[in-house]
Amino acid sequence: MKHSFRKNLVLLSIALIGFNTLNCPGERPDTTNLLTAGIIIQNLPEYTVILTGTLRGADTLPMKEGKVTISDVSGSSFLSAGQGSISDFTTCVTNGAPPANGTADGEFILLFKTPFLNGNLAFAPNDSATLSNANTCSQITALPASDFTNVTGPTGTLAVNINLNDRTNVSQISLSGNTGYSITVKSVNVFLKGEYTLQSPTVGENVCDGARLTSGPIIKSGSITRSETWSGGILLQGTVFVEPGATINVTPGTVILGQRGSSVFFKRGARLVSNGTAADPICWTSAGGLGSRFPGDWGGIVMIGDSGATRASNTEGTTPQSYGGTGSLPGTNNIEMSYTIVEFGGNEVAPGDELNNLSLYSSNSTLTYVQSHRGLDDQIEAWGGTGSWSYILATGGLDDDLDLDEGFGGPTLASGANISNFISHKYPAACGGSASTDPHALEWDGIHNDGGIACNSPSAPLLARCTTATLNKFTLIGATIPGGQAGRLREGVQATLTNGVAYGHALGFRVDAAAAGTSASATTVRGQSGQTTSGTFASGSVNYNITSLPIVSDGGINTESNCGFAATKPDYTLNATYAAAGLGGAADGQWWNGWAVFRAR
Repeated sequence: MKHSFRKNLVLLSIALIGFNTLNCPGERPDTTNLLTAGIIIQNLPEYTVILTGTLRGADTLPMKEGKVTISDVSGSSFLSAGQGSISDFTTCVTNGAPPANGTADGEFILLFKTPFLNGNLAFAPNDSATLSNANTCSQITALPASDFTNVTGPTGTLAVNINLNDRTNVSQISLSGNTGYSITVKSVNVFLKGEYTLQSPTVGENVCDGARLTSGPIIKSGSITRSETWSGGILLQGTVFVEPGATINVTPGTVILGQRGSSVFFKRGARLVSNGTAADPICWTSAGGLGSRFPGDWGGIVMIGDSGATRASNTEGTTPQSYGGTGSLPGTNNIEMSYTIVEFGGNEVAPGDELNNLSLYSSNSTLTYVQSHRGLDDQIEAWGGTGSWSYILATGGLDDDLDLDEGFGGPTLASGANISNFISHKYPAACGGSASTDPHALEWDGIHNDGGIACNSPSAPLLARCTTATLNKFTLIGATIPGGQAGRLREGVQATLTNGVAYGHALGFRVDAAAAGTSASATTVRGQSGQTTSGTFASGSVNYNITSLPIVSDGGINTESNCGFAATKPDYTLNATYAAAGLGGAADGQWWNGWAVFRAR
């Protein structure tokens, strides 16, 4: 009993630290009195509100090229600290011809946190400055975020009146002061920090939730200039830089907690070794309170290596760092991960500028038994560099699950990257978070923004190479999110897909054979019945003949919308109807079992 009480106080102290916005330089142990923290935190409630609505124009039709933004009313502080303005783009239904009147969805999802039951927010609507409602959804999704500047109408007032006895009542949210536009509130969900109903937690969930900690975390902020070993609990505050020459070794069972808005950047010449075990995985997660952690709580891990890319540019983030342009394959191995979970990352640091759970710039990476969970932007994204990846699980992401770009892998198939035993699993909107307008399982680009140049020719930018990769033994499970595809291959990518299944996405595979000479092949790949491939594979094809969920169980995440809190966990083994030797991400057994995580918040 005493031991359990002590652990609960440790969790409360972590939640308190995560709630505050401290920015203390260097390293120091947390010496907060745990009992006092427990008393204080109980007097600081925080409510997470997920609002799903439809934006309508003066003609009362849903707007598919819109953007909505909420923020504190001038002079007030209704939102919890560190949030600023919160935006979402409205969604389209199709990627084909212009939808008929009334068929465009115009849906937006806004997630915000507040310590108050009642208050007002400013609600600002915009739409595209260059396109109108007659344009196709594919044109709209290609627009940069900076294009959504046309003012649809005056800023309105969004009244929030939380009813804890009826948390899904849509009347908790109302809009006034709006002229020339309106919203329809489709659903409201309210979560209270500290409420947590997780059943039968896995080893990984216990580690991520801090259940194994017996003391407060060590705080890390500012720059780290020497090699360190991290163990127990670590708390990241602000942007943490690991400088060239320093290596961070993380011991099995360690939990690294990212405070709201924090991230960790490993500069060129720095290295990360995060090797856990199935019994003691390592977790990089949000410092938010249990039950109130969501995609985008923190910035995730950013790695910058010396393995080059097809251009020289800067990373995303509040303090962008240069990458690419120089360096050749394979370069220095600067990140090694096994039995490691990275979750709830990908915060937006500026409009259209989001970090990811795991961002790999020009990096040579070794990833084995790695899970990326509930990222706001991409789950894993690589710009150039190369890697050896196997047994990778991407769950509950809101944009792309595996995004490769700017010459990842190498110039030829012989030197390209090999990725095997990959599973991605999208969660339904009911689990919280706002999906992007094109949330794909795979998005692979050969070079940056297709220059009309063959990326494997001497005239290619900086390095004569494409993104060249082979994906073998994969399972892609979608949640029928509008605009989402099983895979999009474009801009000169040289892609080989083998022994895979895809089911549940809004669309099948797409191959954009643009001027950059995209070349993709598909061998023993099966997709959802009724779907087709947009474009053409250079060799092979996808057999679209899967008529039902091809895996043994999604754990009720999609079919029952339990969002990963139930005792039953997913089993990605292919069911008897679709099972075949060497097919799917679980072809070599239930390698995720016991250590992976599934709860949505």
